Amino acid sequence: MADTITEKVALDVGIDGECPICAQNRDPATGGLRYNAKALAAIEECNAVISGKIPAKLYKPHEVEEVLKELDV
Repeated sequence: MADTITEKVALDVGIDGECPICAQNRDPATGGLRYNAKALAAIEECNAVISGKIPAKLYKPHEVEEVLKELDV
């Protein structure tokens, strides 16, 4: 049973270790990602959180207003 669950949540990062979504969104001519600067900054921040370089931000349920403010909603 545990193997079945592991197989469902495992992420195949491809042969070169790149995210498959990012790999599909590369410009075929330049090889660069087709994202604007804000999206690229978000990707870099996410990678830093995943690697442990910066701590993840955690919020309590009563802090919804603060979350929305950070998201510029």
